[in-house]
Amino acid sequence: MPPFVLVDGSYFLFRAYHALPPLTTSTGLHTNAIRGAISAIQKLMRRTQPTHMAVIFDTPEPTFRHVLSPIYKGNRPSMPDELAEQIPYLHAIIRALGIPLYSLAGAEADDIIGTLTKHAERENQQVLISTGDKDMAQLVNENVKLEDSFKERVLDVDGVFEKFGVWPHQIIDYLTLMGDASDGIMGVPGVGQKTAAKLLTEYGSIGGILENVANIKGRVGKNLAEYADGIALDHQLASIVCDLELSIEWDDLKLQPQNNNELRKLYTELEFRNQLQSLDHPNNPNTKTYQQQQNITVNQEQNTDQDQATLTSTDDLLGQATYHTVLTAEDWDKLFARMQSADKFAIDTETTSLDYRLAEMVGFSIAFDAKDAYYVPFTHDYEGAPQQLDRDMVLNQIKPIIENPGIKKIGHHLKYDAHIFANHGMTLQGWYFDTMLASYVLNSTATRHGMDDVARLYLSHLSTTFEQIAGKGVKQKTFNQIELDTAAHYAAEDAHVTYRLHEVLSQKLQVIPELGHILHHIEMPVAAVLTQMEERGVQLDPVFLEKLSAEFSETIQSLEERAIEIAGETFNVASPKQVGEVLFDKLGIKGGKKTASGQYSTSESVIEKIEHPFAEIILEYRGLAKLKSTYTDRLVEQAHNDTLRVHTSYHQAVTTTGRLSSSDPNLQNIPIRSDIGRQIRKAFVAPEGKTIIAADYSQIELRLMAHFSQDEALIDAFRQGQDIHKRTAAEVLGIALNDVTSNQRRQAKAVNFGLLYGMSEFGLTRQLGFTREESRDYIKQYFNRYPGIYEYMQKTRQLALEQGYVETVLGRRLYTPDINARNVMIRKAAERAAINAPLQGSAADLIKLAMIEVEKQLPKNQIKLLLQVHDELIFEANSNVIDTLIPEIARIMSSVHPLLVPLDVDVGHGQNWDEAH
Repeated sequence: MPPFVLVDGSYFLFRAYHALPPLTTSTGLHTNAIRGAISAIQKLMRRTQPTHMAVIFDTPEPTFRHVLSPIYKGNRPSMPDELAEQIPYLHAIIRALGIPLYSLAGAEADDIIGTLTKHAERENQQVLISTGDKDMAQLVNENVKLEDSFKERVLDVDGVFEKFGVWPHQIIDYLTLMGDASDGIMGVPGVGQKTAAKLLTEYGSIGGILENVANIKGRVGKNLAEYADGIALDHQLASIVCDLELSIEWDDLKLQPQNNNELRKLYTELEFRNQLQSLDHPNNPNTKTYQQQQNITVNQEQNTDQDQATLTSTDDLLGQATYHTVLTAEDWDKLFARMQSADKFAIDTETTSLDYRLAEMVGFSIAFDAKDAYYVPFTHDYEGAPQQLDRDMVLNQIKPIIENPGIKKIGHHLKYDAHIFANHGMTLQGWYFDTMLASYVLNSTATRHGMDDVARLYLSHLSTTFEQIAGKGVKQKTFNQIELDTAAHYAAEDAHVTYRLHEVLSQKLQVIPELGHILHHIEMPVAAVLTQMEERGVQLDPVFLEKLSAEFSETIQSLEERAIEIAGETFNVASPKQVGEVLFDKLGIKGGKKTASGQYSTSESVIEKIEHPFAEIILEYRGLAKLKSTYTDRLVEQAHNDTLRVHTSYHQAVTTTGRLSSSDPNLQNIPIRSDIGRQIRKAFVAPEGKTIIAADYSQIELRLMAHFSQDEALIDAFRQGQDIHKRTAAEVLGIALNDVTSNQRRQAKAVNFGLLYGMSEFGLTRQLGFTREESRDYIKQYFNRYPGIYEYMQKTRQLALEQGYVETVLGRRLYTPDINARNVMIRKAAERAAINAPLQGSAADLIKLAMIEVEKQLPKNQIKLLLQVHDELIFEANSNVIDTLIPEIARIMSSVHPLLVPLDVDVGHGQNWDEAH
């Protein structure tokens, strides 16, 4: 008969956490303790084959022992966050495996194990306790054994004596005598393991020892007499309770069938590939799985945890499918006919590069439903590669299909595929459903929005990653170098996953019509607009950039010389380590804190707080050096060699608020108001016969605050076209509008914008130089004059708390996952973000609507939209028609969506971006 197995879950958790190196998922979730503990539990089960079992955990609540002794376990460090976050997942997996799991507030795992041990003995069961806790040795008898499953050492009655020098019934006395500093059991000074064992061997028990204390010589005898009063308490602390009221019947401890659906979700989120695979092949976890054969299909072994391809015919939420590789004219004719008659299909391009400007198509994959997916390869050119279809022939045939707006295209990041088709002379039409954007619209914070992440969240499917088939680093292959069997599965899976995601996400969007509207009427059209903007690029003035870079170099050198002069010694100004040593050691500035590496932290947030000329120089030096390396030195390198136009890449699914971001180059980070930022903007120029037009929404977030808050005074100010900051100063200070000074306007402006981002009294004090009392009075008076704003802030904070999200004017949901965080600082930051999110998110929605409308309404032969930066659109227009175009731009942008206040648009023009802004 197999033993009843009791697992000390808390021991397994800590043992696995400290035994394994840090392991994380692609989303940053730590998993080492989960992996190690589950592996050890399953190994124990395979060896012992129990019918009844339980895993027991401690709880964070204090126990009766803490009441008895204030120092009980007081020396133990708090649990690391990286471990705490793993506990819910470990519990969930254990339960899904069908293993009974118990914990009880106010009782330790030891006490539950002791009680269940006695319960099992009454059922005439042999018991195996898996733990590393020496306290458990007191439970050992002829029916109960201990095992440390990480060391596979079993202790029976003789084994306890062999290890400790005392019998199991003496273990409590043994622990009492020698004490345990980590548990707060004081013990008797001078009595260690050997002395405790010797005393118990000679006198039998603590009672016998104390009766003969006069016969025990030396320091031990003296200490026994001196500390006798504390022995009773220590004995109670060391004794495991075996009679808890648990209300657990023997049948409750029986193993249950595992819940594969729940395990699949957990293993997918945790990225446990081997465990996922074992669910498909439960009788043989080492079975190699194969892709079903039909026509020309894939057949390759895999080992997912060794970064090889996952080639499984899945039965998770992705669904069963057959993957086909199309190599013959006959197979292509069948597929082409199906493409021509299709209402919709999912399509994905495979290329030589992630950079759309350089990428060439290697092949494409397509799926018309969730049952089949096809890969059409063209240019796999490794040694021994099979003959493939002619790329030009196939692309010429599908060009009318790709450009047919009546055939709906489904993709994951369709904008990239649109660029690839454009590289081969095709304009993608029929943008229907982008699963990346659908995921982003549903919940921008739930996951990253790459295909692998979205498939994991919504399909419980672990996709094959590119690194698994191509390798990493300098040895990584391009797609055309990957063997066709491997590449075909990877590519077909992309189309299959995309089609299945479309089915799942479209259903979710139907439940929330506002989000479906945002996807189909904002994000998808904007993706098409961005494709055109990225293709167009913006022209640079390389001569000006070279001159500006030289000027920056001179200024940087001057700053270095000034820093060295103040320091009184030569040092590397670009070295954070040496800057820290000068600041805090040489100059003796207070406030220096060292990082784990042993050097001072000299981050921007640290140096900004230091009032010293050296700190100011370092900040200026770093800012200028970054702008030089990012823009003046790099822009020309990033531009097209022939046209000198730079093509930034826009990203729709990155920010939490709906704002666009850009990269290569990142044009969002050019300083807006500084002289240096304006100098860099001068490098973006209009070609001959063209003019740059810049159109900027004026104070859009404050206008949105007026709309959301419905504050009468704020609405009135905007409707009358007043200077909002002067009006605020007049309202708060109780003076006439014309009497407001420039300094008072500046203060009001700081408050207006500061409150949008949740500025506190402390922040206002620091920014304006007020006392805390002055800041408090100013904010109090501000809310007295603008009560609608105060009400909006309170209401929004409460909404975020109740429903977990806030909304933009168009109904985009902006989730606030940290709104219930235990950490006060994190929770307060989430509250501030929740107040600002509807404003920033609505501004993002409006600028996207503006992009769609200007692209739709303005004549393309006269003007082209080039850039979107913050609340600004930048155009390149024919110089002879700008007088006609400028009022049209203002009209279109100001009327994209009705608000309670006017949407004012500032429009300027010039030969470069700075002149136009």
